Order: sequence, then C-alpha cells, then structure tokens
Amino acid sequence: MLEGLNSILDNVIYLDIETTGLDENSSEIIEIGAIKIKDGIITTYETLIRPRGRVPISIYNLCYGLNEKDLLSARSLNAIRSEVAEFLEDLPLICHNANFERKFLGFHIPEIKNEIIDSMEFAAILEPWRKEYNLDALIREITNLRKNELHRGLSDSIDTLKVVNSLLLRQWDREERSTKKNKSLYNTIIKEYMYLKKWPWTKYLLKPPFLTLENYEYVNYEENKVIENKLKKITIDYSQFEKLLENEEIWNNGGDFGYQYRKDQKEFSKRIRENFEKSERIFIEAPTGSGKTFAYVIIAAIETYLNKKKNRKDDAAFIISTNTKELQNQLIERDIPTILKKLMLNDKLNYGAMKGKGNYLCIERINKCESLTIGEKENLLLLFLRRLSENGNYGDIESINYSAQKHFELDKYINEINCDSEQCNLEKCIRPCFLRKRYNELPEENITVINHSLLACWPYSEKKKINHIIIDEGHNLMEKCYDFFAEEFSSSSLIELLDMIEKGHPSILAMLLNLNASYGYRETIEKDKLTYLVNEINININILLNDFRSMRLVSGEYNFTTEFFIPRDDLKGMTKALGPEISMLKESIYPLYKILNDYVSNITLDDEVNGDNDHRNLSDYIAKLKSNFDILDKFLESSVFYAKVLEVNAEYKEFYFRNIPLNVGELVNEHMLKDVKSTTFLSATFKIENSFNKIKKHLGQEKAKEFLIPPTFDLKRRTKIFALNDVGRYDEPSYIKNVARFIFNISQKINGHILVLFNNNARRTAVNEELEVLIRGTKIEVHTSKKSIAVLNDKNRQVIILGSKGFFEGIDVPGDALSCVMLDKIPNYSPEFPILRAITTYQKKGYQDVNYPQVCIKMKQIYGRLIRSTFDYGYFIILDPGQNTYTIRNLERDLNGPSIKVVPTIKILDEMEFDYNNWKRTNINTIINSIKKNNRDLKEEFNNESKKHKLFWELSKVDNGEYYFENINFKLNGKI
Repeated sequence: MLEGLNSILDNVIYLDIETTGLDENSSEIIEIGAIKIKDGIITTYETLIRPRGRVPISIYNLCYGLNEKDLLSARSLNAIRSEVAEFLEDLPLICHNANFERKFLGFHIPEIKNEIIDSMEFAAILEPWRKEYNLDALIREITNLRKNELHRGLSDSIDTLKVVNSLLLRQWDREERSTKKNKSLYNTIIKEYMYLKKWPWTKYLLKPPFLTLENYEYVNYEENKVIENKLKKITIDYSQFEKLLENEEIWNNGGDFGYQYRKDQKEFSKRIRENFEKSERIFIEAPTGSGKTFAYVIIAAIETYLNKKKNRKDDAAFIISTNTKELQNQLIERDIPTILKKLMLNDKLNYGAMKGKGNYLCIERINKCESLTIGEKENLLLLFLRRLSENGNYGDIESINYSAQKHFELDKYINEINCDSEQCNLEKCIRPCFLRKRYNELPEENITVINHSLLACWPYSEKKKINHIIIDEGHNLMEKCYDFFAEEFSSSSLIELLDMIEKGHPSILAMLLNLNASYGYRETIEKDKLTYLVNEINININILLNDFRSMRLVSGEYNFTTEFFIPRDDLKGMTKALGPEISMLKESIYPLYKILNDYVSNITLDDEVNGDNDHRNLSDYIAKLKSNFDILDKFLESSVFYAKVLEVNAEYKEFYFRNIPLNVGELVNEHMLKDVKSTTFLSATFKIENSFNKIKKHLGQEKAKEFLIPPTFDLKRRTKIFALNDVGRYDEPSYIKNVARFIFNISQKINGHILVLFNNNARRTAVNEELEVLIRGTKIEVHTSKKSIAVLNDKNRQVIILGSKGFFEGIDVPGDALSCVMLDKIPNYSPEFPILRAITTYQKKGYQDVNYPQVCIKMKQIYGRLIRSTFDYGYFIILDPGQNTYTIRNLERDLNGPSIKVVPTIKILDEMEFDYNNWKRTNINTIINSIKKNNRDLKEEFNNESKKHKLFWELSKVDNGEYYFENINFKLNGKI
C-alpha cells in the first residue's frame, strides 16, 4: 500500500476516521487511519475501536473488509487514546472535509489538540469550478488512479495525500503555463488578502526548489477530465425525425446509455414536429415515464440542424422553457448533450442555458464588496469567487458546488455579488463576465434552455428573438402567471432606494453634482431639500408599520396577507383606515421624483447625454421612484380586474402592496407568445377533471390543439395510496409528534429512502426537530436540502428527505432509491387567499372552481415523484387528508392510480413489509425471466440490469438452481 508513495508536504499527518453515524453526540468512532510524513519519513497508524453501542449493518457494506467479529474484538477507545496521541504528536492533521473529523475528535478524544486543516477547502480554492469535491470524485478526475475499494481509514488517508499532491502539482503547472508572470497564488494571497497570510494552506503553496515530477506519475493535468465511450460512425437519415426514436443502433451506440423506446413516444414526437412546421400551438399531456424529454429534444435538434443547413436562421433556433432550475440543469448537463452525441450532432449544434441576471456572479461587484474584506472566512470566499470568475468561463451561481456554497457561506452575500439587473449593461461591460459571454453566444445558439420566469419578461430580445418554443412543465403557468405579471411595492426596497441618495457607491447626490459640473453648473442642487423629502417618505413608511403593529395584524409566525378591498368582515374597518395612510406615502414619493427629474432635465438636453453613465444611472433611479408611485396609485384604485394584496412581515419589519392581474390569459398572449411562431405546451398534469379546458382557458389558449398520451406505468399495481385517519389535523398540537414517530417507524421498516413533503416550512422544521431526537443512535439520516436528494441513491445510507413546496416537482429518483412519498396535507387554498377571494368575488366562481385545479396539479406532481420507471413501486401517504370527501374522490379519479384507502398508521406498518417484498420479487422475476429468455450470463446480466434500473438488489451467486440475492441489509435465499 505504501510502495512508491511520496508526499510533497513534510511534517504533516493525513488522517481519516470511520464512524457509526453522522452525529458525534450519538455516534462513535470505530476506526482511525493515519499516514505521517515527518522529516521525509513515512509511517502509518491504523486501529479499530470496539463500539459500545450498535453498529448499523450498512456500515459493514460501506467500509471495505470490515466485519463484526474484528470490530467487537478490537480495543476500546480508552485503550488507544494515549497511543493515538503519541503517533499524532503536535503535527497538523490534514483531513478531507475536516469539519467532520474536527467535531468527532473534539467530542470523543478531546486531548487531541492538533491543528486540523481541510483538503476539501483547499481543493475548492485551487479548482473552484469543480462539480464535486468528495474524495472519490477528485481521485477520478485529477489523477489517473482508480478507487475500487470502499472507504477505510488508512486507504482514505492515502487517497487524501495523493489528492493534495495532485492539487498542488496541477496548480504549479497552471502557474508555469500562465502568461501572468510572478502572479502565483502564493504571491497573490500575500499581497492582496491580509487575512489569508495565516491560512493553514498558504505556506504549502510555495513550490519546493528541487521537486521531481517522476515520483507523481499518477497526476492528471487535464483541466476537465472527461471519460467518454467512443461511438462508432453510423449513417443517420435525419429526415426520419421521430422514427429515429425506434432505431436501437443510434441509442445503443457506445453501450453507455439506458434509453428505452416507449409506446406512443414516436406519435407525440411527431405532433411536436408538425406543430413546429405548421407554426401552431398545442397542449400535450405526457405522463411520467413517457419519454417526453427525448421526444422534444430530438425534434428540436433535427429541425434546427436541417434549417441551419438551409440558412433559415429564424427556424434554426428553439427555446425550451422549464419551471425548475433542476430540469434546466438536467437538460443542459445530461439530456441535450447525450442526445446530440448519439445523433452525431454534438459538433454541429450550439446549446446553452440562460437565466435572469441575478443568477450570475458580477466580478465588478465582487471586487467592490466590502463585506468580503473583514476576516479570514470572508477573504476565503473572496478568493474563491475571484478564481472562479476570473476568466469569464464560470459564473452561474446555481452551478457552484453545494458543499462549497455551504462551506464558504455564500448565501450571506449573494445579493451583494450577483449581477445587478438594473445597472448591468451587457453591451458595454468590459470585464471577463460569464453572463456577457452567454449573452453574446445567444444569436448563434440553436437550443437555449430558459425558465418560465425569464420567458415572462424575456430581456434578451435584442440578441435572440423567440420564434419556436417548447414550454415543459407548462402546468406551472396556471398558478405562477399571477406572480409573473404582478406589480409589487416593497417598503424595504424603497428604503434601500432612498438610502442611495447619500449612501450609494456613488451616491445619487454625488452623481447629480458630477453631472451638473460636467454641463456647466446649470442647476442649484439643494441637498437639504432632498434630505427632507427622503425623511418624509421614511416617516410615512414608519407610520404604516406602526399602524400594522397597533392593529395587531400578525398573529403567530407567518406574514399577514389580505385582499385589500375585499378582506374578511372583521378587517374591513382596518383596510378602510389604512387607505389615507397609503395615500400619504404615495404623495410623499412624488415630490422627490419631481425634483430629481427636474434637476436632470434642466442640467442636460437629450442630444447631449448619449452614453453618459451618470445620466443613465440617474434616469434609471428616477424611473424606479416613478414606478413605486405608480404601483401605489394603482393599488388604491378598486378594480375587478386585479387582486390588491397587502402583506405585512411577521416581525413588522416590512410590508408589500401587490397589484395582481386576474386576466392572465391575455397577458400570456401579449407578453410571452405575441411574436412566437410555434408553441408546444408539455406537462404530465394538464388534465383537470378529465379535460384540458380549464388550463387552456386560463392561459388564453382556447384554440390550441391538444393531445393525450395514455399512462405509461401500471400505477394501480405498482403503488398504493393511503390517507391516515389517526395522526390528527395538521394544526393540532399532537400532529407533529405523531407524524415524526410514524415517519421514523416507516424508515425502520424500509431502511429510509423516503421523501416527506410539507406545505409550509414551519411544520417541516418542527417535524425535523422531533426526528433528530428519534434517530439518535441509529444510522438514519434526515436532510432538508434539495441538494441532498442525490444521497437517496446510496444504498448504504438510510435517508429521509424533508422537502418544502420546492420539492413538489423536479425530483427524479428512479429505482429503489425512493420508494415512499408522504405529504403533510392536501394543498388547499385558504379561503382567505387573496387571489381566490378576488376571483370568487369579481368573477363569481365557487371555491372549488378555483381551489381544485391547483390541488389536482400539485397532487399529480407529488404522486409522480414516486414512479419514474417500470421497476418503481411504493406507497404514497397523505398524512392529513382533511375532511372534504369531494376532494379525495376527485383525486382518486385524476391520479389514475389505485383507490385511496383511509386507514390508521398501524395498518400501513403491518402491511408494508409484505407489499414491498412482493414488489421486489416481481422485479427480480421480471429481470431473470428476461435474461433466461435471451440465454445470457445470469449473474453478470442480472447485476447489469439491476444497476441500469437503479435497483439495490445484487445477485451474489446461483447454486443448484437457487439464487442468492443481497440487498442493503438482508439476504433472500431460495428459488424465485
């Protein structure tokens, strides 16, 4: 293991530990492995530690070669304390993800006082563009080594050593090849980052004078190592369009792809093509698993390619609009490149994602951000961001590795370092800006993936006109169009705007004085008058905040919301009294707008200011003030065409006024689709009460065609739907404890792999806190981040994901990784929901006419998380189904699944193991029968099929006609 091993760093120790869980308070250290380099001499230390409590079986699967017999015969923690301390001496410890070792060693062996430094942090600073920083990924991507065995203390310590060696050598290689001489990372830190001079890694950045590279032949110097299967050259007749979906030679080329042609896929792909060619509009409902992504990407790819060859530029570009960033990223990173590669079009077409400006880093704002200059942690983030964005090749905030975001606490500073949508001028930006790079690539791009929010206000029309669009997840437009077309007044945003008068960088006053000086002092700028007008507005804002407090509008932890002109009866006097106060606020804004507008008009003439930055910035500022005035003015006018929404922050820190249009169909046609040639609306959930009519009418698309694809999966046999009748209502005190206990019990039954969805974050937080107590001492993990969804795929971990509304869709976890989905309650609108009150009052509709369509769409989306492939199975459980049997019966029809059974928790717990084993046996039988039918090698083929379909089962051997299968934590032996 140590043969030929060398370390660039001297007088350090690489250390790794294995534990029984993730919580240092309830889990134990069961192994320590370390490799010491002292004065050039390498020595190692490894020991097992006998646990006092239970070791989850999955730990033995995770740790290669670890067995219960060896572990239980090992020495106790107390017996090895002095031995460990003696080996470690006082040398610094290098650990990958050091926070983990730091908290476990600090809790269990507090006498270890060594400095612990983080090689994952080091990797993020040196190579900030990486998607993953875990040890396995780094070994795979920056070395020529293969990591075959699972984790053990000493082997992981050696891997960490090799990763650190590789990171340093790659960095020095980049510096040697750089055109910027004497601009090493070490020199940059010493000169520009005062708080990083004592950063533990800084001293190791200096290259040793006599370093020889032959000792480190395993280092891979490619910046972005790509491991691809080579495809054989095949002839493809692109005029076949959707018929190519059935061509196995195309999709099996390279043997790295699990694509399967679905029934009806060719037909609805044809509908998409015909809709494009005829410049029409169509709604297509394509159920989960019907292969809709392939169906539309293949048409987008081939149509744009053929039209590009014919120089028909308008028809050589497709826009694909999605609702979620997850699907946007999936299309760009996986689906589109894979399909183009198989079609031999990857070098013939350009594609990319485009988002709103606020989703990108701005190098200018990063460099001016004073918050990043006050300490080591802030300086580290500043260094990370500058290195990431320095050449303009990276800058999409969503693409930054989640572990790095969390480690550097990026969320705290997003609004200070992202592109400012108002001030950012992409045409004139001279920085190496990733957003500007993407902006300039748009005209030559054949497939551009955007999101619905961007579609609603497409800001890049001067670069790219939208001619053909595919709106995936189109059902979201039903509810989200209200947000897209709403106008909002925010008190906090106005205060920030007012602060810019004197505190901006540069301030509005400074720009005004500079502009005045540039044009010969044509105006007398009255600073005191401006200050007085700003104070008047601030006073009126505070008067309203005090009014809200005195009226005690907020009760509990949620923001207060009401429709202003049609509140519930007990609030009518309140809203009437607030009208004059809001009017005063509105009237106090106008004088400030007027005086600033007059100053700028009197200082300059229109033909004098072409390209003047101060003039442009001042004009933008004045326009914002006018917009605030106009929104308040419209808010105070009662209208049957708008919902007027007042919202007050739960802590009385801010308030909002919103003008929300009710005629969203007209706005969809006017603002989103006015000049578009062809539009394809796609979703798994368009039909409401067995009809497309509701969503077509809502979006103003009554004349659009429609096409329905039959269900792909046998939901009636592969799933069961339950509604609980004994955990209580969602607002009862006992509900949280009952639900947490039930989730915990289910997790023990099926070893985790559960997604629990909540309609609000407060309930999710409360259940999370209860679960944290219940899982202590177990291997069960509870996660609340959407980034943690991938952890479900690890068969050796027992994971529960607690999700909010953002998890209702965009979660694609096929196979055994997700076999149970729960929902806290049916997502009904509150009767006081402002838009609902406006629609039911002004448009004379009933509550269910407005409520049920959105309930139906959300429930179909949530249920759709469970079944993603033909081998999927599981329970969908509604924890609190409410008391409206009308909704349950309608859902039973619209979900196209089994009947919804209202049962107590004990019945589910009693039946679950039987049901799940039946589903697993069915999957095993299906695979084995298929393999036998084709006379293939049983064990190898079964495990290949199991892996392809993301099943956790493995066939270990076949002996005398008996099959021996291994799962996460048990074995099933016997004839199938």
